[in-house]
Amino acid sequence: MIRLNAFFTLKETADADKVLALAKELIDYSRKDEGNVAYDIFRSGTNPKVMMFCETWQNQAVLDKHSNSPHFTRLVPAIEAYTESGLKCEQFEFGK
Repeated sequence: MIRLNAFFTLKETADADKVLALAKELIDYSRKDEGNVAYDIFRSGTNPKVMMFCETWQNQAVLDKHSNSPHFTRLVPAIEAYTESGLKCEQFEFGK
């Protein structure tokens, strides 16, 4: 299994509620994707401008399919427009 953590920092002028609404839409679609185990968003308790998607996928093939899905290719750029420098992703494999 694969864990993907995608961190981002909102621009000072970004509307956090709008970003969270976009994130919720992405999460709702992504949880229905083949091979998805978990998909959540977290907001930092020490800096409310910092957020993180935390995703778990069965394997690389289903993660690749998700990354090319219509909801991903539409919603991720919309979210990134509100960030200081896009999403910074770290990918981990369970047990390795």
